[in-house]
Amino acid sequence: MNSHKSDSGRARFLAVALSCSILALAACSSDSAQPLGMTAPPGAAGGAAPAGPCAGKKGALRGRSPQMLMAGGLARSFVYYAPSTLDPNQPAPVVIVPHGYMMTADMMFEITNYAQIAEREKFIVMFPNGQGGASGPPWNVGNPDCSSTLGILPLATGDDNAFIDAMLAFADADQCVDRNHVFMTGFSMGGYLTNETGCMRTDVRAIGPHSGGSHDFATCKVTNKPVLLMHFETDALIPYMCGTQSRDRWVKLNGCSAEPPEVVPVKGGHCDYYKGCAPNGQVAMCSFMVPAGMRTEPFMGHAWSGGSKQGTSGGASFAIPETENASELSWAFFKRYAW
Repeated sequence: MNSHKSDSGRARFLAVALSCSILALAACSSDSAQPLGMTAPPGAAGGAAPAGPCAGKKGALRGRSPQMLMAGGLARSFVYYAPSTLDPNQPAPVVIVPHGYMMTADMMFEITNYAQIAEREKFIVMFPNGQGGASGPPWNVGNPDCSSTLGILPLATGDDNAFIDAMLAFADADQCVDRNHVFMTGFSMGGYLTNETGCMRTDVRAIGPHSGGSHDFATCKVTNKPVLLMHFETDALIPYMCGTQSRDRWVKLNGCSAEPPEVVPVKGGHCDYYKGCAPNGQVAMCSFMVPAGMRTEPFMGHAWSGGSKQGTSGGASFAIPETENASELSWAFFKRYAW
C-alpha cells in the first residue's frame, strides 16, 4: 500500500453557508455555527491553535499558475492558485483537489470553481496532476476493494505522499501556510486518493471525497477525522455503494453511534450527519439525484455536483450544475467541523 488515506442547528448552519456562497458575503452570521468568511475561535471545533505569522515570505505567486517539481524521483505537475489579496506572512489554509482517471488538474480547476472560493475565503488551492496525466493511471491509492463498473482501474506506482509533501513545501516557500488547516477534496479516482490520504496522513485535517471509494481501514494511521462524502445515487461508473461503504468505514473509525443520522435537505439531494462521533470526527454524506433531463448522458451521475460546464479543457461532462455545489459544501464543512 502507498504510505498516503436534523437538528435545527445544523440546518441553520447549512442554510447560512449556502446563502453566503450565493451572495458572496463574508459577513453573514448565525447563532449556531461559524459563518463562511470567518474563522472559528480556537477550540470551537476541537482543532489546534491557529498558526502564528511568518516572516520574509515574498508572496510572488498570485492567481493561477502551472507548476512542476520533483517528488519521489518523478517530475510532477500541478495548478497552483493563491488569492491576489493574501498577506504572504499570515498563515493561509490549503485545499488540495485531485482529479479523476483520464482527467487533468485544469479540468478540476474549471469544474469545481474552487479558486473562486479561495479568493473569497483567503486560502491556497492546489490541483495536482496524476502520475499518468490524462492518458494513464493517475494515483497510487492502495488496494481499493470497491471497483468501477469497468473493473479495477490500474494504479500508478509513484509516491503521491511525497508529492503532497512537495506541494506543501512549494506553497510554504512563497506564502505562509497554515499547516493546521490542510484539506483534500478529490473526485472519482481522486476521491479514492482523498480517502487514502485521509486514512494515512494525520496532517490532513479533514477530507471531502466525491464519487470515490476506499480500501479497508484496518491500517489507517489516524484514529478520527472530519469527513464529508459526496456521491450521486445513480453514478454509473463508481457505484453509490462505494461511497456508502467508505462512509460506513469512517463512521466506524470515528466512533459514531448507530442511531439514524440527522438529515438536511440540499438542492437535488440531502446530507446525512452522523451522531455521537468522536471529537474532531464528524462524518457526513451528501447524496444527490441526477436531474431528469440528463439521464441519457454517459456514465450518468458520475460528476461533480454543482460543477461548472463552462470550462474549455474537456471536463464539462463531469459536472452537473443543477445540484448543490460540492465545492461550497466541502469548504463549509471544513470550516464548521475542522477548525
